[in-house]
Amino acid sequence: MARLTALFRTYGKYAFLPAIAFGLAGGIALGVTGVMSSLYLGLTGIAVIFFLLWWTWLWQRSQGFLGRRSTQSSANVIASTLAVLVILTLINYIAFRYPVTWDLTENQRFTLARQSQSLVAELKQPLKVWIFDDAPSEQDRKLLQNYQRFSDQFSFEFVHPDRRPKLVQDFNVQNKGDVFVEYGDKKQLVQNLLSFQQREALSEIQLTNAIAKAQRQETPQIYFVQGHGELPLNNEPGGVSAAVTALENLGVAVQSLNVVTDGGIPADADAVVIAGPTRKFLAPEIVALQQYTDQGGNLLVMISPEADAGLEDVLEPWGVGFDPRLVIDLSGAGSVFGLDPTIPIFDRYGNHPITEKFQGAIAIFPLVRPVATKEEPGIQATTLVEASDLMYATQLISEDLQPNPETDLLGPFDVAVALTREGKEASSVKETETSNDSDSEAINPSPNPTVSPTPSPSPTSNGTNQPEAVQENDGDQAADHEESPARENGDSGNDQAQTEEQDRKPNPELPPAKMVVVGSAAFATNAWFNEAVNGDIFLNSVQWLAENIDQPLGLRAKDPTDRRINLGVRRATVLGWLTWVIVPLIGLGLAVFTWWRQR
Repeated sequence: MARLTALFRTYGKYAFLPAIAFGLAGGIALGVTGVMSSLYLGLTGIAVIFFLLWWTWLWQRSQGFLGRRSTQSSANVIASTLAVLVILTLINYIAFRYPVTWDLTENQRFTLARQSQSLVAELKQPLKVWIFDDAPSEQDRKLLQNYQRFSDQFSFEFVHPDRRPKLVQDFNVQNKGDVFVEYGDKKQLVQNLLSFQQREALSEIQLTNAIAKAQRQETPQIYFVQGHGELPLNNEPGGVSAAVTALENLGVAVQSLNVVTDGGIPADADAVVIAGPTRKFLAPEIVALQQYTDQGGNLLVMISPEADAGLEDVLEPWGVGFDPRLVIDLSGAGSVFGLDPTIPIFDRYGNHPITEKFQGAIAIFPLVRPVATKEEPGIQATTLVEASDLMYATQLISEDLQPNPETDLLGPFDVAVALTREGKEASSVKETETSNDSDSEAINPSPNPTVSPTPSPSPTSNGTNQPEAVQENDGDQAADHEESPARENGDSGNDQAQTEEQDRKPNPELPPAKMVVVGSAAFATNAWFNEAVNGDIFLNSVQWLAENIDQPLGLRAKDPTDRRINLGVRRATVLGWLTWVIVPLIGLGLAVFTWWRQR
C-alpha cells in the first residue's frame, strides 16, 4: 500500500493525459457512430477514473499549490490543449457527417451523374444493393456510399457467399461477384464483378439503369419505323444499336415496325421513332401516322438535310417543318476535335425537361438542318437545341464558307424542338364521339394529305430566326388535284375549299400528345451516340415522350476515358534512365556543388 501511495504521489500529476486520451477515443466513437457500445462506454469510464485520480492528486497538494505561478501556467497550457483538441474533434465530426469534395477528373468519375442523384433522391421505398463477394472492393464501397448520401432509402451490404447460403439461395446467385438490387418484391441482377477471373469495378451506369428498371411499374413500348431507308438497328457505324441498347438497359422495350406489313401502328406504342428515312412514306403510312398522333400518340422525328420523307402532312398540323438547307459552323469550335464546319457543335439549349440540365455541355450534330415552327392553336413549341450567331444554313457552300445574307439563313435558329398538344383526355374524346356519332367526321377530321406546311419566317418568342419550311409536293399531285371531279362544279369546289380550311385548323377535341423534331439523324448513330451529350438528348427525348415525364431529365453517367499511354521500347528506356539515373545524378551534383561552395 505504501508503495502504491508513493507511485501515486510521484506520477499522479500525469493522470490527466490518459484521461484526455481515453475520453477523446470514447467520445468521438460515441458521437460518430451513435452506438452505445460497451467498448465505447468502457473507454469513457476509464477516462473518468483517471480524471478523478488526477483531481485527487491535486487536492492532496492543494495547500499553496493552486496559487503558484507554475500551476497557473500549467492550467493555461492544459486549457489551451483541450480547446484545440475539442476544435479538431468538431472539425473531424463535421467533415465526416457533411463531406465536401472536388472532382477534377475529366468525366467526373468520382461524382455521381445527375440522373443517378435524382433517381436515388426520389426513392419512394427502401432500395438495397447486395454484393455477393468474398473480397469487397474499397472503390465499390465508396461508389455505394456516394449513392447513400442522396437518400436514407438507399442501403447496401457486402455478403460472403459461403457464410450466408440461405441468402444466396433466395437471390439465386449463380456466380461469385453477382450484384443485385432489391426494391420491394423485385430482385434484379445488376452486374457480375468477376469476368474471366478478372475483377471489374462496380459500374455506375449499370447500377443506375438497374435502379431505374426496379422503379418502373410498366415497360414502355418504343417502335423504330423501318422500310424507308431508316437507320438500321444493327451495330454498324451508321446504325443505332447503341441507342437501342441504352433504351433496353433503362427497361424500355424496343421493336422495329414496318407500318405496311405490320398492319399499322400497334395500340401499345408509347412512342414511335422515325430515324433518318431516305425515301418517301406511302399514303397509307401517312394516314396511319396521322391517326396515331390524333389518338394521342407520340413521335420522335429525325431527318437529315438531304432526305425528303414526305412527312409534311404529319408535321403541318403541329406547325413544324424542315428547312432543306445545311447548317455551317463558323465558330471554329469543331477544329479542336478535327471536325469540319458541316459538323456543328451546339451549346445553347432551351428551357425544357429534355435539355434543362445541359447548360455548359456540348452536343455534336453532323449534317443538321434547321427546324421551322409557327404558332398553332393548342400547340406549344419549345426550343431544345439552338444554333448560335456564328452559324448559318445554306444550300450552296462557298469556297470561303462565308454566308450570303440574301439566300442563306443566319443564326440563331432552332435545330431541334419539342412540341406539346393540349387537348382533352382520351376518355373525354370517346364520350364526345359517342354523343355525336352523326358528326364524327367533323369532330375528328383527317388532315388533307396534299397540304404542306408553310411556316412564316417570323422570329419566335425567344428571338430566334425561324426558317421557312419548303413545300415539297410533286407537280403531278397538284395537277391531279386540279383535274378532280370536284373542280367541275363551282359549288362543290367551294365546299371542298371550306372543308380543307377546316381540316387545317387544330381540333380541340383531340387528346394531348407530344412530338420531338430534330434536323439530324446522324447524331444518334453508333459513331456519334456516345459523343458529348448526344446520347442524353436522344434518351431524354424518348423518355419524355414515352413516360410522360415533365420534371427535368439529367445527364447520365459516362464511362471514364481511357488515358493510358502506351510507350514503345525506346521511349520506355529513355524514361527509365531519366527517372533512375539522370535526375538523381543532377540532384547529387547540386548537393556536392552546394557543399563545395560552403567550404
